[in-house]
Amino acid sequence: MLNTNSKNKQNIADLLFSTVFYFPQSVTSYIFHFHELGEENEQLKKDNARLQFELNSVKEYEIENQRFKKLLAFENHWNYPITLTQIVGYNPGTYMTTAVVNSGEEDSISYGMPVFTVNGLVGRVSKVFKHHSMVQLLTDPNSRTSVISQRSRVFGTVFSLDNGTMQIQGSSYADLKPNDTLVTSGIGGVFPKGIPVGVLKKFDKNNDEVLSYGTVSLLQNIESLEEVFIIRKNMDWIVWE
Repeated sequence: MLNTNSKNKQNIADLLFSTVFYFPQSVTSYIFHFHELGEENEQLKKDNARLQFELNSVKEYEIENQRFKKLLAFENHWNYPITLTQIVGYNPGTYMTTAVVNSGEEDSISYGMPVFTVNGLVGRVSKVFKHHSMVQLLTDPNSRTSVISQRSRVFGTVFSLDNGTMQIQGSSYADLKPNDTLVTSGIGGVFPKGIPVGVLKKFDKNNDEVLSYGTVSLLQNIESLEEVFIIRKNMDWIVWE
């Protein structure tokens, strides 16, 4: 290199860079390029996760907006104050029997108040604390609700079996037929009359017994509750007397 002219020096340099140094240069370039691709890929993953989160949030807000539109369109037929509250928990176990709402004594909630949605009856307040309350759901086997058929005006009692199946108990001579809509009867002093409860699926009349039983499908799916109404109506004292 020292003893040759400039043109040959350039040729030798070009030869070295195109052969001897080519491989390590290529490896070094590939490493830097790979590192840049890794950083870019990591950023793309973060951006994708953020966009997916925003998309899910938009969908959730849209669903929530539809629920609130139904709530705003709801008309109060019972002339009692109503509180809208959120479901914040359920009892552990296979079947839902109790829910927890984020309204309590400070929200004028008290024991026995009816709980429902725009679709139908949910249950009643069973325990009240300062900032939250417990709700006994219709699916609790200890719950009993007096109902009346909108079609025939026949009375019955809706309750839950231990496996979560909703049943109705009524007179064996009662005029109860499949697809009858059942609403609260107002008897018992807990629920105002006329809150939708469920639809009769079948009624197995047993003429050898005084009472017969049938299967009921609740109008409100207990497992999909998010917001509920509490009617601020205290139980009628005449019932206690």
